[in-house]
Amino acid sequence: MRAARLAVVAAAAAVLLAAGALPAAATDCATLPTPIYVAGSTAAKPFLAEIGKFMAGQTPPVTIVYSGQGSCTGVEAILSGTTVTGTGTGAPRYWDATGLEVSCDIVGAAPLAHIGISDVFPQTCFPLPGGLPTSVADYLGPVQAMTFVAHRSSTEKTISGEAAYNVFGFGASSGVAPWTDDTLIIRRDSLSGTQRMVATAIGVPAEKWKGIQSTSSGDLLARLGAAAIPDRSIGILSADVAQDNLATVKILAYQHFGQSCALFPDSRENSNDKANVRSGQYPIWGPLHSLIRLNGSGYPANTRAGEIAGYLAGTRPTPAGLDLINVSAQRHVVPQCAMRVKRTQEAGAPAPFAPAGACGCYYELIATGGTTCKPCGTSAECPKATPVCSYGYCEPQ
Repeated sequence: MRAARLAVVAAAAAVLLAAGALPAAATDCATLPTPIYVAGSTAAKPFLAEIGKFMAGQTPPVTIVYSGQGSCTGVEAILSGTTVTGTGTGAPRYWDATGLEVSCDIVGAAPLAHIGISDVFPQTCFPLPGGLPTSVADYLGPVQAMTFVAHRSSTEKTISGEAAYNVFGFGASSGVAPWTDDTLIIRRDSLSGTQRMVATAIGVPAEKWKGIQSTSSGDLLARLGAAAIPDRSIGILSADVAQDNLATVKILAYQHFGQSCALFPDSRENSNDKANVRSGQYPIWGPLHSLIRLNGSGYPANTRAGEIAGYLAGTRPTPAGLDLINVSAQRHVVPQCAMRVKRTQEAGAPAPFAPAGACGCYYELIATGGTTCKPCGTSAECPKATPVCSYGYCEPQ
């Protein structure tokens, strides 16, 4: 009799599970094929999704297990050995060979992260007077810009470095109209890469910002969107999040200290060329950082982690079907091969940069739908000023 009742219960549970009324038991992350644990900034997720799909389809398969957290958490994971944890709604994510995003639970001993992802330089998170230890490598990946944003209906159009310093440094007592209401000055937390980068640029320590703390970019968007007085609202977002949510927020042109005019990351408010980031004229930008451990010979301690970091940085040739330049353009960030400047510290002076295998023309084509560059099949077809045929267009290098 008891066995019959159990059978009925099991059958009912199966029906509910099939109908989506009961959650399926999560997979143990450790049982996945060759799990590579990645922790840190959420900015890397679109790239990890593409790489994860590709690597899951390899023979033998490799699984990217990703725990999206703050940038400085990603740095700490590699420098201090903070482990990857999470179950249920806080569980890490991975991608199968079809690109399906799935969660898995950390069931047994919490593993170390193989890769730590950060929007900012490690020194922006923690004091490193001697630089990174020789046992850690920092792969520089796609460049993203950080922006000041307001409610979509705000009549404000620009903000200066001086104004930003006072608004986020002094809040309601700054005297900088119209941003004089602490409840409508929305910030991130001190471990956020967005806040750390902007803090360095405007000179207000990330731990001392005024305003209301948001829990995530999504929370900040919701708070700005609900602002009772749009003109008094202000916050910060990465350019990719801001551009994906222009129905909720508007991007303010930013005039940095010493500049004569305010600029958008793009050449115009509604374009997607990131021209002012690529040239270094827009000042608040930085590369995505992939930190990995090295062995005693200076090579990646985990070869698969090195492979993933190489794809993100563009230093490793991507196989057919893995077009990360396309992902960059769609996600409003700039691959290293499309940059014309670089920097070696947070908000540092940009220096000229001529990447090997330049992809600026191809990037422009994908990002904006067109390019003025000369198409080519070989370098012999290119003029002296742009002598190299790269990604189908004549480039300087």
